[in-house]
Amino acid sequence: MAIQTVESKKNAELSKFVQEIDNAKAFKKLLRTKTNVLVLFAESESAASKSFDVFGETGKKSKGTATLAWVNCADKEGKKLCKKQKAKPSPTEIQHYKDGEFSSIYDRRFSVKSLLAFLKDPKSDGPWEEEEGAQDVVHLESEKQLNKLIKKNKPMLVMFYAPWCGYCKRFKPVFSEAATELKGEVILAGLDAEGNKDAQSIRQTYNITGFPKTLYFDKGKRQFEYSGGHTKQEVVDWLNDPQEPKPKEPEPSWSDGDTDVIHLTDATFDPFIQENKKVMVFFYAPWCGHCKNLKPEWEQAASILKDEEAAEKLTAVDATQFKELGNRYKVTGYPTVIYFEDGEQKYDASSAFQRNAEGIVEYIKDPKPPPPPEKEWTEVESDVVHLGDDSFKSTVKKKKHAIIMFYAPWCGHCKKAKPEYQNAAAQFADDKKVVFGAVDCTKNPKTCETYDVKGYPTIYYMSYGKNEQKYQSGR
Repeated sequence: MAIQTVESKKNAELSKFVQEIDNAKAFKKLLRTKTNVLVLFAESESAASKSFDVFGETGKKSKGTATLAWVNCADKEGKKLCKKQKAKPSPTEIQHYKDGEFSSIYDRRFSVKSLLAFLKDPKSDGPWEEEEGAQDVVHLESEKQLNKLIKKNKPMLVMFYAPWCGYCKRFKPVFSEAATELKGEVILAGLDAEGNKDAQSIRQTYNITGFPKTLYFDKGKRQFEYSGGHTKQEVVDWLNDPQEPKPKEPEPSWSDGDTDVIHLTDATFDPFIQENKKVMVFFYAPWCGHCKNLKPEWEQAASILKDEEAAEKLTAVDATQFKELGNRYKVTGYPTVIYFEDGEQKYDASSAFQRNAEGIVEYIKDPKPPPPPEKEWTEVESDVVHLGDDSFKSTVKKKKHAIIMFYAPWCGHCKKAKPEYQNAAAQFADDKKVVFGAVDCTKNPKTCETYDVKGYPTIYYMSYGKNEQKYQSGR
């Protein structure tokens, strides 16, 4: 009896942070005056009371940022209100309202932590520990907990992640499976290094500049960064024999390779251009992904011309090494391809040919002025929503259905897909739950890297910014 009395007092104390709504007029006023509201619909007062330990604690901790309320669906006015809001408590149902409008039914774990995370960002994923199979990962909530775990002097792998990080989302299930297989042998832990109250200190201590960052600890000390693969077996194998990452070997210079491409320098550029009638110069940067994609086609085209003993020449200039040449020809992006004829610059041919060996050979043999620049897709009137690194996450998180095309302006397949994509967007223009979005990967590399975009177009479907699936059907 004494225990029940203490519990009742506790619930009574916490119920102060949950507003009781007993009629439709009070409910309307609540939604009109509060912007972030969570309502517990209960089939009885007893059912509501049993939830107040968690719901009331949430109300206490979210005071000032959210409002929690409850409705007794058993009394006369409450029953009408529950019916109007289509609430079907069994024994309770929780609904979320944002800016005066119904937002969603709360369907996550009924815990203070989960409720607070939901109120902070209703469209985000729930806490990692709620995911199926994640029970064997140690979920850390503070720097103090991390330090305590390190002091156990056991082998431990810690993944520092951010809730929005696409790579993290894909790695979590694998990490969880490895935690289950190695349970009792190695500790696998996860820590949100962005939303955590100690995030700034943790990121400084462990030099976290990107996500995920996965570190191996043993004997009470940080050892080195995880350098294994991204399957369960690769994680397990690495932890059975943890090793410091091997230093990356420097990428060999393109000019050192055995190809038929002629590499020009500050000293050789002008004489070569003057001595040859038709020359195409490929200005590149060693780190440029689009340049790397073009290189094998350029090499193949150069070999075709050599085998034909053609007079036309294909050359290349590393514009990061020979900056004076890059500046002279106003190279501001990569790859830049310039066509020279009779010793004079004639065309910027960067978008004038098909980016394959046949297209390159065809162009240099019959060069034509490049077509007038197309309008950027962002300037074309359509129902497609153009997203950038700064707007992507906030937009897709609000949409139940999001179709996103990741593209490059020069991509031929993208150009062919655009009209049909715009037509599809037009069909759903009036549906506020649907968005057809587009991301230019040449301008928004961060978002494209997050979704591991390797080619164009890449199209993803996602719901509320998660559960992404790559679109594989026709275009």
